[in-house]
Formats: sequence, structure tokens, C-alpha cells
Amino acid sequence: MEYGLLIFLIFIALSLIVAARAGIKSKQKKQAPKKRYKPYQPYGQQESIVQTPTRATTPRQVSAPPSQSESRAAYASADEFFRAGMYDRAKEEYLKTGRVFGAAKSIAAKGREFIPDALQIISRYAPEREEEMVRNLSRYFFDSGETEISALILSESGLTGEADAVLATIGKTIDDIALGEVVEVTSIEQIVSEEEMADTQKSLEELEVIAAETKETEEDEIIIKEKEKKVVEVKRITTQPLKIATSALEDRCSVCMSPIKAGESFVRCPHCEIPSHYSHIVEWIKVKPQCPNCRKKLVSKMFQE
Repeated sequence: MEYGLLIFLIFIALSLIVAARAGIKSKQKKQAPKKRYKPYQPYGQQESIVQTPTRATTPRQVSAPPSQSESRAAYASADEFFRAGMYDRAKEEYLKTGRVFGAAKSIAAKGREFIPDALQIISRYAPEREEEMVRNLSRYFFDSGETEISALILSESGLTGEADAVLATIGKTIDDIALGEVVEVTSIEQIVSEEEMADTQKSLEELEVIAAETKETEEDEIIIKEKEKKVVEVKRITTQPLKIATSALEDRCSVCMSPIKAGESFVRCPHCEIPSHYSHIVEWIKVKPQCPNCRKKLVSKMFQE
């Protein structure tokens, strides 16, 4: 009895423990958040999850100005164009980033005659700093070894005293390098007097007349030769004599296709020289006025009896 009671109590205790643990797990499961599974994405494609907004939101438009790194990149590209000698393109790139000094530097680097254009850029885009920027531009070319361009920049801006000081370093004055007006140089071939031009024109007209007369003469000669050739051809065609075969001919009659025997009369086509019995070709021409062989025109007058 005592062993049976003990076993019964142990069974009751184990049942209570199992029930308590099951209740705790069930409670934890209810409190835990549900796991959401991501949709299948093929390999190599980026994941894009579309979330439905829980409340109405106003779309935000972002229009940020170019970043500092982008501005630096644009300035670097302008420097590359300048170093490559593409000064007009460099000027455009400098102006896009607000670098007035770089744009003026690019135009002045094209040569002495472009210095006024460079100064105009400074006065247009940076009038409040014009004098300072002109001096900086002159200093840049002086440091680059372009002393005359440096002095011309100062002189064209009215800073003649400073220009003289710059030129003194190479032993020149502003008169020695002053920008002059562009002089159009006329070639020697263009310097011709009116009298010479008239004589030349007269000579040309005479040559044209002579050429026209020569051409007409040549054309007349060609026409005469063609006429003579036609006359000879006509004579040759219209004087086909009737012949008597002294022996059998190798060629057959173009009409009856029979051999032309000795003693038979025959004529040859004036075009292709193919023989035919005289009586046969005359009858053939009455029906069809052309050679049976070459198909060229034939008339009975072409053959003499």
C-alpha cells in the first residue's frame, strides 16, 4: 500500500510539472511577433520591398545644388582643356563654375590680339574686382615667362606705369610692343594697274575668239571627213557587181543554203560579204528588203547585172 501511494503521488507531481511547462510555452508563443517571410528574388536581382504607407504623406521634391565635389570636378576638366590648348572650351567650362579669372586667362593665352577680349570678360563678369583681377592676370603671365603679354594686359587696362616697370625687366618699352591695327597685306599678284587689267582682258577676249574660230574650223573638218566617208561608203555599197563563179565557193547561198557551183552567177552582201545566188537574192529583196544573214537593209539597185 505504501509503495502504491508513493508511485501515485510521483505521477501526480510529474503531470503537474508537464502541464505547467506547456502553459508557459503557449503563453510565450502568443506574445512573440509573427515572422514575415520575404518574397522570392531571382539570383542577381536587387531586392525591392514595397511598403504601403500607414498614413498620407506629401511627396518631397529634392533639388539640391551641385555638390562641392561636382564643382571641383568641373574645374578640373576646365584645367585639362586649358593644358591641352583648347582655350575656347576651357573658357566655357571656367564660366560654368563662375571662374572668371580662369576664363580670362584662357582667352589671353590665345595670343596678344585676344587681350582686349580677356579684359572684356573681367569687366563684364567681375566689375567690382576688375583692377585686382587684371593685376593677378598680369602676374600669372609674368610668372609664366610671358612678359610682353603681362605688360600689355596692364597697358590696355590703363596701368601704364606698372606696364613700364614690367617691361624694364627685359629692356623694352610699351611702344616696342604696343598692339597695332591689323594691316591687310595684299599679295603682289593682286597689285595690278587698271591698264594692265584692261590689256589682260583684251588678250583673253582675243584668245577666246581665236579658240572659237579654231573650234569651228576643226568641226568643219570633222564634218567634211564624215561626209567624205559616207560618200565612199555609199559608193562601195551601190557598186556591187554581178560575178560568175569560176569554181565552187566555200560559202553557201544565204537564201537557199545550197552551194554556189562553178558557172553560176552570184553577188555578195555589201554589208557582211556573204554570197547569194543573184536570182535568189533579188526575189528575196522583193519580199523582205534585208540581208538574210546580217539583217541589214538591201535594195536591188545595190547589185549591177
